[in-house]
Amino acid sequence: MDASKDELKQAIEKEHGGKATHHHAVPVNEKERGQSIWHGIVHVFDLADHPKAKRAYAWSTPVEEGSAERRIVTMLQIAPVNGPIEAVRAALAAELQAKHGHQDVNRNAKTTGSPHRSGAPVGRGPASPSKQRGRGG
Repeated sequence: MDASKDELKQAIEKEHGGKATHHHAVPVNEKERGQSIWHGIVHVFDLADHPKAKRAYAWSTPVEEGSAERRIVTMLQIAPVNGPIEAVRAALAAELQAKHGHQDVNRNAKTTGSPHRSGAPVGRGPASPSKQRGRGG
């Protein structure tokens, strides 16, 4: 079961600070070499009282393939992350880097999802995902 909007909001506020308000949700299907490598719903939150970001993205994903246990992934809208699709790509790249020492997710990647994106990126530097265990459900 996916995490609730409130669980995602709490995760953003705990990991990054500020006050998160749910804005909308976007379906994302990240593909590489024609194969879906991640699909799900990314929730977009407006973020108040944060020094670098005005938006944050959050979703839940299985702890490992086929697992019912889920974890929550949160990302701030800080360049190069300027929308939900880029947030998923950055999280996948960080996961690949941690597991295998490379970030191959953007090479030959095609993504489908909502073209709705927020305004210009806020902040500087690379974005890195914050992950925490979500409650299984």
